[in-house]
Amino acid sequence: MLILDTSFIVSYYNIRDENHKRAVELMKDIVNKKYGSLYITDYIFDESITVILIRLKSFSKTIAVGKLIRKSAEMLWIEKDTFEEAWKLFRGQKKTAFSFTDCTTLGIMEKRNVKNIVTFDEDFKKIKGVNVIGIE
Repeated sequence: MLILDTSFIVSYYNIRDENHKRAVELMKDIVNKKYGSLYITDYIFDESITVILIRLKSFSKTIAVGKLIRKSAEMLWIEKDTFEEAWKLFRGQKKTAFSFTDCTTLGIMEKRNVKNIVTFDEDFKKIKGVNVIGIE
């Protein structure tokens, strides 16, 4: 099981992104199911589509990306208990700078026992038990 994070998704679809080449390389393994089934949360989808629209400045391209993501990855919905746990984690941060969306991701990963995330966000490497794919 593999969570697709916003930083990866945006890097993959934005050719001007500093991590674009790395994202393209990683996508080959992802498509070949090296890490198993693909998952995305509704919060990551929201964040990704919003950032892609801002960066690409194209509504039609953003819609196309959204359709592809929805077809390629199973959507995991953030429920009230995960939301509350994420809010607790967000408020209690000391050595990380996670966004609230990142905190919901950690919550769903724990709840669903997902260990792998593809991201370029260094803070995920600070979390014990999370296998970060993307950062060398």
